[in-house]
Amino acid sequence: MMAIFRRLVGATNGFNKVFETPTSYRPGSVRVFRNGLALEPSLVDGFTEGGGNKVVMKEAPKETDIMQAFYISV
Repeated sequence: MMAIFRRLVGATNGFNKVFETPTSYRPGSVRVFRNGLALEPSLVDGFTEGGGNKVVMKEAPKETDIMQAFYISV
């Protein structure tokens, strides 16, 4: 297992809410950052893990947003 901090893969266009980490993650290990600010791990305030390598955002990021994740890979 390895700790990874990478940009999330997916369109930042104001519509897309599903993003992917470059590799699969250990459940419960994902922390998502929008423009450098940490989001809460729940759909109430930020995101939820979608399993495998998917992350689902509460709100679709805008075109100018930078989406990153810190996670433990499996």
